[in-house]
Amino acid sequence: MILKSLYLRNFRNFKEAQVDFGQKINLISGKNAQGKTNLLEALLLLSTGRSFRTQHLSELILEGASFFFIEAKILQNGIEQTLRLSFDGQSRKAEHNATRHPSFQPLLGVLPSTLFAPQDLDLIMGSPAYRRRFLNLHLAQSDPLYVHHLLRFWRALKQRNSLLKHTAADGIEVFEQEMVHSAAYLCKKRSALLIDLNEALQTACQLFSAEELQLRYFPSQSQEDYLAQLKKNRSRERQLGMTLTGPHRDDFLMLLEKKPARLYASEGQKRTAIAALRLAEWQRLAHQVEMTPFFGVDDFEMHLDADRQKLFKNALDDLGQVFITTPQTDCEWQGAHRLAITQGTILPPR
Repeated sequence: MILKSLYLRNFRNFKEAQVDFGQKINLISGKNAQGKTNLLEALLLLSTGRSFRTQHLSELILEGASFFFIEAKILQNGIEQTLRLSFDGQSRKAEHNATRHPSFQPLLGVLPSTLFAPQDLDLIMGSPAYRRRFLNLHLAQSDPLYVHHLLRFWRALKQRNSLLKHTAADGIEVFEQEMVHSAAYLCKKRSALLIDLNEALQTACQLFSAEELQLRYFPSQSQEDYLAQLKKNRSRERQLGMTLTGPHRDDFLMLLEKKPARLYASEGQKRTAIAALRLAEWQRLAHQVEMTPFFGVDDFEMHLDADRQKLFKNALDDLGQVFITTPQTDCEWQGAHRLAITQGTILPPR
């Protein structure tokens, strides 16, 4: 899978921009607040249907405009395909070749990706919600049935919570049965994902000569009888108006030498651990989708010290198509396709 070109209109600070990409390393440079991360954000929006910086799509529309539009040309097995996204403040529209969709969700998996961004430290230090998003986004790109069960669980959860808030019991069993059915699938896939990532982490850790890393899954729901757990908790949950157990409360922890990295790892160790995790994620995703995902790195120099940067660069050279943002216009990278951005204008490659 190769992303050949991108066209932007009214996206962030880009009024209109057209850019062609190289098939290997794409180095996107420019001073702060010029649009480097905005360009990377557009690529990830095409891939995942969501921004990695905001939950509000309206923030992606150029100030003073009423919509944004993105178009990408991709090449898969020698055949060119077209992806289009647009948002006018109310409705989302997506198009893959000649097929149109009223949401971005159907594009999941068409252009698989992995992103290493500064906010990834939240995978260690942040709330469980950030780690659940990591699991969901990875699995959604490779397993359409996972998306089905995730949406089904959330719909049933919303209905159950509504009944709990109104202290009504009529019909609650129906929604609990749906939750249990979908939760079993979600838990199974999350557990399998973390097992695979733990195996891939061993290779990634050796790259950095780092300490042993391990991911440990903490499901919220009972593995044996989630339905009984839901029934048992009804009385307490009516007082709170919410469901306390289920995939929406799952978590995982990163362990460094068998100790929680959140408590025992230094800043450098944490960033190295996240780099290893993202490489392991890419490896696992590539295996699952049987194609080469693109790898994005936002603000390259921010993540690792000089020695580990060199090791990371060597790893990226073997990952297929890579998109890297950097404030350094003189960043050395042999063979890189170089782009520069100034005030929302993409300069020709050099």
